[in-house]
Amino acid sequence: MSSSAQRLLPVTAAVTAAGAGLALGAPSGQWLPAALWHLVFAVGALPMILSAMGYFVPVLTRSSEAPRWLALAPLTALAAGLGIVVFFLHGAPVLRLAAPWLALAALAGFAGWLGWRWQRCLGRPNPCLAWYAAALALLGAGLLAVAVAPGLPGQAHALRVLHLHLNTLGFMGLTALGTLQVLLPTIAGSPDPSAVQRLSADLKWSVLGALLIGVGAAWWVPLVFLGTLAYAWPLLRLLSHALRAWGPKIVGSGDTVPLLVAAAGGLGLVLGHGLLHTVAPATAAGIIPLFVIAFLLPLVSGAAGHLLPVWLRPGVQSPWHGIRRRQLAFGARGRALLLLGGGLLATLVPAPGYALGAFGALWLILSMLRAAFTR
Repeated sequence: MSSSAQRLLPVTAAVTAAGAGLALGAPSGQWLPAALWHLVFAVGALPMILSAMGYFVPVLTRSSEAPRWLALAPLTALAAGLGIVVFFLHGAPVLRLAAPWLALAALAGFAGWLGWRWQRCLGRPNPCLAWYAAALALLGAGLLAVAVAPGLPGQAHALRVLHLHLNTLGFMGLTALGTLQVLLPTIAGSPDPSAVQRLSADLKWSVLGALLIGVGAAWWVPLVFLGTLAYAWPLLRLLSHALRAWGPKIVGSGDTVPLLVAAAGGLGLVLGHGLLHTVAPATAAGIIPLFVIAFLLPLVSGAAGHLLPVWLRPGVQSPWHGIRRRQLAFGARGRALLLLGGGLLATLVPAPGYALGAFGALWLILSMLRAAFTR
C-alpha cells in the first residue's frame, strides 16, 4: 500500500477509538450523541476500513502496493463524515444532502480500483476479496438509502434504518468476517486451509442475512428472523473453528487473538440483541453501544495490535516490530472480557457498560500513542 494511504490507518483507527470514548462518555441529548456516533462510524471506521482494504487487496491479489492516488478514497470519505458530523452539531442542511453523495463518490473510485486489481490478478484471488466487494456493495446501498431519504419523506425513517443496518452488519460486519479468516491464522502462526472453503461457501449467507435484517428492520419485521439465521451461520462456523483451532491461544497467548475472537463473539451478541429488539422494541436504545463496545472496539484493538507496527514502519520486520506488538497486545484477554461484558452491560445498565467501553477505547488510544512515539 502506498505510504500516503498507509499513514491514514493509525490516524483513522485512533479517531474510531476516540469517537467511541467520547460517544460513550457524552451526556444524552438530541444532537450530540448522533454527531458522536457518526464520528465513530463515518469519520473513523469508514475511512479506516477503506484504508485497511487498500492494505489487504494487494496481498489478496498478489499484486503491487496500492497507488498513491488511492488515498483520495478514504480522505474523501473522511471529508463526507466530517460534513455529516457538522450537520448534526450545527444543522447545515446542505451538508446533510451532500455528505452521502460525496461518500458514494469515494466508494465508486475505490470499488473501481478493487475491480481492476481483481481482473488483473495472477490466478484466482483469495476469496476474501469477494467479501470486500460485497461489503462495498452493501455500503453503497446503505449510502444511497440515506442519500435519497430527503426526497421521500414518507420513507425517510425506514431508509435511515436500512442505512444503519447495511452499514454496520453489512459493510463493517462482512469486512470483519472476511478479514478475520485471513488475519487470525496469521497472528496465531497456524495456517488454516479450511478458511478458503468457508470464505467461498459462506458469503451468500452473510449477504442474504444482512439484506434481510436491514429490509426487515425497515419495513417487515418477520424478515429479521430469517436474516438472523442466515447471518448467524457463517459467524457460528467461524467462532466454532476459532475455538477448536486456537483455544489455547485465546486462553494463554501473548498476542491479540483473544480480542479478534471476542469481536466475532460481540457480533453474535449484536445479532441476539437484534432479535430481542424485534419482540421488545424498548430494547433498541442499547444496540449501537453494544455494537461499538463488544464488536468494533475489540476488532480495532486486535487488528491494530498486530498491524500498527507495520503501518508505522513498513518494510523489513525488526525486533522493534515484535516489541511493539507485545506492548499493544498487553492485557488482551482481560480487555476482551471487559469489552464483551461492557457491551452486555450497556444494554442492561448503561452507565457502567459505557464506562467499561470508554476505558477500553482509552486503553487502545494510549497503547497506540506509546507505539507511535517509542523508538
